[in-house]
Amino acid sequence: MKKLILMLAFFALFLSCEDTKDPVDNENPPAVEYMDLMGGLELDNGPHDLAVKDNFVFACRDDKIYLIDIADGATPVLIGVLDDLENSNNFETLLVDGNLMYAGCTSLSAIYVFDISDPENTQVIGYFADVIYSDVQLSPMKFFKKGNVLWAAGSNGTNGMLVKLNATDNGTLTFNSYWVATTSGSAVGGVWANDNNVFVSTANGYIYSFDAANISAGQLDEYTFSAEAGHEHWGKTIVGDGDRLYWADWGAGFITVNISNPANLSAEALITHSSYKQQHPDAEGTNLYDLYLDKTAGKVYVANGWSGFLVIDIDEPDKVEAFVDYTENQYFCIEKIGDYVIMGDIAEGISDYKGIKVYYMKQN
Repeated sequence: MKKLILMLAFFALFLSCEDTKDPVDNENPPAVEYMDLMGGLELDNGPHDLAVKDNFVFACRDDKIYLIDIADGATPVLIGVLDDLENSNNFETLLVDGNLMYAGCTSLSAIYVFDISDPENTQVIGYFADVIYSDVQLSPMKFFKKGNVLWAAGSNGTNGMLVKLNATDNGTLTFNSYWVATTSGSAVGGVWANDNNVFVSTANGYIYSFDAANISAGQLDEYTFSAEAGHEHWGKTIVGDGDRLYWADWGAGFITVNISNPANLSAEALITHSSYKQQHPDAEGTNLYDLYLDKTAGKVYVANGWSGFLVIDIDEPDKVEAFVDYTENQYFCIEKIGDYVIMGDIAEGISDYKGIKVYYMKQN
């Protein structure tokens, strides 16, 4: 395995009141009383993923990983940026596990491992870019860590891939086994595992289940459904708890999948574009990218690319309990620190600034 020992120094970026625009849209107040848009921070590009350590947020996009202090949600502070000097990275996904952070780079088909025990002195301590099979590497789009296993998911450039990696406390990753999909357009956009099984969400709208001990044997089962015309599948983040898997499936909607029998997957509830619009006629609709499961509150928070932040109560998974719909945002990723929910806003093709937005959850 290739291993890279490298120190990436933080350097200061120009930050002023003129650069950080007021994110609050007074013409579109929050739809419910228990969440307030507190503040935001403009970046030079909208993040594709977020990860948190203590009161810090890491945000990645292209060749940069930003470090932001969220101690005061009303005034997030850009501390610095991890920057690949060769500008050859394309960071798409981040995962924090204790004092380690894993960063997936699609252009290099590589995984960086960072020591973040002191976030302001983050160091690269490992690097994985091994060939998985027949000169093929993994282009990583999502990670999930379970014990000493890092589940790395993405594609081989055409088909979806899931790779099981052995992970040590010192940041070393070694290959264990892999699965590759048989159909094109099946890149994996979400992965989650429990003690016995691992599940993936694919771009063409499937959930697959596997025996975690033998993913190379292929899937145990698959689940999909007919999406509404004009609101197609694009399987993104999945998060699980007990016998349930919560799934952000872009235009197709929000699906609660029963995983009590991994060999017989089924849907418990669906929130489609039309059912969401029936509940909230003034809402833009479904364009779901990312999820955060707040077990304490019993809620799933959803980054909805069509300008929204959705709240779904896990006791009523067929309903959108509340939403905030700021018309110029395009939320792509989501994380939570304490009472703050952080949204990554890519604002593609619209006038809003790109960066992060911070919501305060008054009822948690």
